[in-house]
Amino acid sequence: MNANLKAIIETIQQQTSTRGILEIFQDAIGSYGFRSFFISGLPDANMDISDAVLLFGGNIAWYEHYVKMGYMRYDYIARHCMTTSMPFDWDEAPYDPVTEPEMHKLKIEAAEHGLTGGLCIPIHIEGALEGGVSLVGDPKGLDEQQRLELHMLALYTYGQLRYLNRQPEPDRIITEREGEVLKWVAAGKTASEIAEITGLSARTINQHCENAQKRLGTSNRVQTVVEAVRRKLIVL
Repeated sequence: MNANLKAIIETIQQQTSTRGILEIFQDAIGSYGFRSFFISGLPDANMDISDAVLLFGGNIAWYEHYVKMGYMRYDYIARHCMTTSMPFDWDEAPYDPVTEPEMHKLKIEAAEHGLTGGLCIPIHIEGALEGGVSLVGDPKGLDEQQRLELHMLALYTYGQLRYLNRQPEPDRIITEREGEVLKWVAAGKTASEIAEITGLSARTINQHCENAQKRLGTSNRVQTVVEAVRRKLIVL
């Protein structure tokens, strides 16, 4: 591992919020020619993909369209993650446009939104697919060393995001992500503004608020913030 990459990974591991990771990761992949990214866990059956997303830095309009259309069911790139643990170019993921027209529609509409190519890095833990990191850009010019570096960067970033988004411990009650969102709510930010700050969708922000509200037994967002502060779960 080169010294620069080692320093970037160490900095990511020191982050206590997804916002910090977003900025560092986006700068890091930019040096390899990638402009945006999508990091997600593997959603359960019938689970909204937005609930599995760990971090997103890219085209919000495309992401919301992807979620609305339920394209996770037809994502041939995500499907290919189940067959390999090594990084692969998007165009290496196979599908049949005749027998799988939904997948072809997904590819066409993604291209219309500027997503014409990229590199996907599957995350396998203990032999099972855990999630994936997808980078938007042209991977053709990458050499083997650069692919290895991006693989390492993705693994460590995914691990830190999973750590920050782990289920709350009994004495914590809410997750790190929920606490981060509540801090922005306390600052007077709307769901759309928080989405822009964190790189998530407004829908996901609202879900985090609702989850925290249920965990704390409150009836609205103001009460949720007050209760979180009272229990010293967040510091304003």
